[in-house]
Amino acid sequence: MLILSRRPGEAVHILPGPRLSPDMPVSVLFGPVPIEIIVTRVLGKEVRLGISAHPELVVLRRELVRSGT
Repeated sequence: MLILSRRPGEAVHILPGPRLSPDMPVSVLFGPVPIEIIVTRVLGKEVRLGISAHPELVVLRRELVRSGT
């Protein structure tokens, strides 16, 4: 599980990983391990999220996607 803190206006992107085959059916990615987002803490304007997803999916903060990382 990945733990991220987000503030108002910040986002999380869930993208296909670099090793993900384009032929992999979506049912495999969402079958036994659905994407699960859990609010683990709220502190003022900050929310801490726990994100569990298939290992072939990449979860990134939006600012990392924009920078090309």
